[in-house]
Amino acid sequence: MSRLIRNFFIRRRSEFLLFGFLAEVLATPLADHDRRVGGLMALLLVVLFALGARDMASRKAVRFIVVPIAGIWLLTRLLEAFANTHDAFTHISPIAGFALSCAVLWAFFDHFDTVPRVTSSVISEAFITYVVIAIAFAQLYWILNDLIPHAFNVVIPRTEISTLEYFSMVTLGGVGYGGIIPVNSYVRLICALENMMGIFYIAVVVARLISSYKPRHRDVIEVSDASNLEE
Repeated sequence: MSRLIRNFFIRRRSEFLLFGFLAEVLATPLADHDRRVGGLMALLLVVLFALGARDMASRKAVRFIVVPIAGIWLLTRLLEAFANTHDAFTHISPIAGFALSCAVLWAFFDHFDTVPRVTSSVISEAFITYVVIAIAFAQLYWILNDLIPHAFNVVIPRTEISTLEYFSMVTLGGVGYGGIIPVNSYVRLICALENMMGIFYIAVVVARLISSYKPRHRDVIEVSDASNLEE
């Protein structure tokens, strides 16, 4: 029984990882109000990626690029959580986070080239990649919001990363509710670039994966049909 449960979790690793990422995103407002919660969530996010890196990403990219950047980002998040917010090193956290998101995306995209067949796990991994793209742009907006005065039409405190994640997600999805509007020229161009990337990702990557998706029971039917033809 335990072996069956273990095999089930191994086969559905990507799906569980997707749920973990979504839970992490939904819990982001908790980190806005408590820096220690943010540090704990950063640790859990690194653990989540470590669990999924075996099947989802290029191992060389993970070993030599993602892991070192993840260590730096985790250290800066923990220092930000338990140190004085006025210290200079606390501003390194969004930069390290953006670098980590870009490294993770590189490892994911490099892995997609070696996928032999499209399954439900591969589709889950594609959705995780979509979420990581939104997080990467949210961290970029976090940096720009710190560096550029009046980057948006509303004042967004640097502790409210959930607000920037919300803005990034609706921009990536092409929804654009209009509650938060970029007013700086550079930020506007980055928002337009994110919107174009989101449309391209859905139209090309996701559509291709879904069209190539082949359920397991369909594989069994095709194999049996091929055997009947040979006979």
